[in-house]
Amino acid sequence: MSPPLIHPAWRLAEPWPAILVAPHAVDEPPDLEKFLAALAARLDATVEVMEFLPSPDEKHPWSVLVRLPEQPTPVLISCERTKRMDEVPPSLAASVAASGFTIVVESLLDGGDPRLTWGRLAMVAAVRPEAIALLDGTTGRWFDREEIDRDLSDLSLGPPEDVLWRVQAVSSSENLEECTVWLYTRGLLRCGLPDLEMLEVPGSDAAAASKLMDALAGLLLEDGPAAPEIPYPLGPGIDVALIPWREIVETLDPESLGSEADRAALSQETPNPLHARRAVICDIEPKGSFKRVWTWPQNAVTHFAQPDAAVYRSDISTSRASEVAHRSWASAVEAHQHALPGTLLLAGIPLGADSEGRVEHAWLQVEHASSSGGSGRLLRAAFDGRPAGTSLDFQSADLDGWRLVRGEHAIGPEDAIDPLGFVTDAPTGGGG
Repeated sequence: MSPPLIHPAWRLAEPWPAILVAPHAVDEPPDLEKFLAALAARLDATVEVMEFLPSPDEKHPWSVLVRLPEQPTPVLISCERTKRMDEVPPSLAASVAASGFTIVVESLLDGGDPRLTWGRLAMVAAVRPEAIALLDGTTGRWFDREEIDRDLSDLSLGPPEDVLWRVQAVSSSENLEECTVWLYTRGLLRCGLPDLEMLEVPGSDAAAASKLMDALAGLLLEDGPAAPEIPYPLGPGIDVALIPWREIVETLDPESLGSEADRAALSQETPNPLHARRAVICDIEPKGSFKRVWTWPQNAVTHFAQPDAAVYRSDISTSRASEVAHRSWASAVEAHQHALPGTLLLAGIPLGADSEGRVEHAWLQVEHASSSGGSGRLLRAAFDGRPAGTSLDFQSADLDGWRLVRGEHAIGPEDAIDPLGFVTDAPTGGGG
């Protein structure tokens, strides 16, 4: 994966670092030599120590600058006494509060694939079994030990793309039906990309808008953002435009969030990421004849609100999703065979590429299945003209996803839910 070409409008003045934090269940600081030995064993490679940094006090026992294989930028690893942390998930709060020392890892996500680089840094921070959890200092996202071992520790597969960013929402009212929402990402700046925003989105459309932003972020990692005002395709016939945020806030409704003052108040970081390069996702044409006003992409968001929406996905996302789906397809088939009536099994497959090389992904409602493949019918018309209901055969090697659906609940291969338990018990949640 080569770094995408970045239009001057989105080019960053300087790189933004990635900082990962792992509280450890220890009362004494981890021994540095043993820590480096564990890291070398996990990588099955030599860890080059570039510099031992001086320790200012007993709260910071050691810091070391190292070079890792396949990581062009040096990595700073520090051991610190665990500080009070806010917004810790309830399931982790007690163990994090009891932690004596924390490993902090800092570096740049340069190189070919920032996802794999992030995964290596996560592995460094949590390489010792005493690591309780992992906090991404940029996105504020926590990963518990089970997630670390299941999703982050496979260095060949790499973590899911969405570890690199997080969509956040800010509104002026707790009742989303009464207000608009400012949605924005955190994390893409450290990938050399502009962070994304969507302004003045009706609260009722916030969930679908968030899905759109997730999909676009994955595509930008591979292709880079288009020049401002140039339509960017998210799916067959679904385009959006990217506009620098300063052009948009000039026309914001005074009651809407996202102004310069809002950005200054919301982030106390220096430099403030909400004042950095940021691309607002808009409809492909501005409204108004006297004064052009760029607005949120209503048609595209409506498309993403559909559970079976046909959308484009990055090659990396498709490849990883396919591998995870292959590994777990037999479990999904077995669960469907034991499922209560009304449970559906869906299979996601690629249908082919359009004239620009973008692959359309579609869902089949499975009618016959085995561990090696099956057959099913298209849930919606394909871009190549095949109508909904068309019967298709597929091999398990063709899959790029699957879903078990019970009523309003669904799970897929990346959900931490046992498929057999999901179909035989009353579901309480799951992925979409």
